[in-house]
Amino acid sequence: MHLNTLLENLTSKTTGILYYSESEYPLAIEQWGLLPAAATMGKIASRHQVEPGIVKSVSPADFFSEVERVPDPNDAPIVENAQKFKALHQFLNEHFTSIQVVRVENGASIPVYIVCHQPDGTCIALATTAIES
Repeated sequence: MHLNTLLENLTSKTTGILYYSESEYPLAIEQWGLLPAAATMGKIASRHQVEPGIVKSVSPADFFSEVERVPDPNDAPIVENAQKFKALHQFLNEHFTSIQVVRVENGASIPVYIVCHQPDGTCIALATTAIES
């Protein structure tokens, strides 16, 4: 899929999604250009000016399982958000060769990245924030 088309589709999949923690934050799409998957952690550590040990990898399966879970099926906004995350997860699996979830655990405000790579090495990240006190 052409990059512009991919970004348009990704934008439609992320519109209205919120990442719930002690607060709620949207997902922002960031284009990181050509970046090997092995360089992801270093890029994020450098970006936040933290030691590499502060940057933690999370299993994408665990991350998506958590955001797709609906604790209260009567809470319509939560159900809708979980369904949007399921659709996003499926889209990412169909259009990217690798997906990494990375957290910068340096305080109560935790940057979270869903980092996706295309076969040619092009990297797109979905950035959000978790609040955990």
